[in-house]
Amino acid sequence: MKHVFKILFVLLITSCSNSTQESAPSTSIEEKPTAHSVIQPAQEHHGDSIQKVADTSPDEEESEECVFDQTTQTDKFLRNIKELNGYKWDHEKRTATFVLETGDTLLIYRGGCNHFTVSAEFRLRNDKTDYTQWRNVYKKVLWVAKILDKEFDYQELKQDIELNKVKVEKYDHADIASFSNEILIDRNYSIVRELGPEVKVITLSYSIV
Repeated sequence: MKHVFKILFVLLITSCSNSTQESAPSTSIEEKPTAHSVIQPAQEHHGDSIQKVADTSPDEEESEECVFDQTTQTDKFLRNIKELNGYKWDHEKRTATFVLETGDTLLIYRGGCNHFTVSAEFRLRNDKTDYTQWRNVYKKVLWVAKILDKEFDYQELKQDIELNKVKVEKYDHADIASFSNEILIDRNYSIVRELGPEVKVITLSYSIV
């Protein structure tokens, strides 16, 4: 009999407890994501990306996505140019750095993905030539265009300059010279002159879209 009473007592207590829990208002606690939980998925995704890149060489990956073939954008066009002997080639940037006799720098870029560009940029700190005179600017760009005549249209550039068919537009920080020859126009040729207080920059370039 005592055993029966114990069972009834336990059932009564359990029933009361359940009733109390059901009547109590529920409280929702929103857990804020920890820094680890936010960063970890990004790290895992980044890791996957690294693995994919590791399985494919940069040139192959770029060539699949680019209009212009990345595998041909090497320094081969410079290797037999005696005037530029001693240049340093940065394959990732597709840029050669050459130190001029004055200690100044010539940067030669050849490459591009959806726009193919060739440029020769003189960065002049030590050269005392008066580059406010355009004839000195032209002399500089024609020198590099001639030694790289397989990349630049030297004869067309020379002709437009000699016939005074160059149009110069002045801007706040630079002057830009454009050409009249159809070949030069089609390739978006320009000369940019920037005469800063410390560095003078002269750039000959063209771009094929």
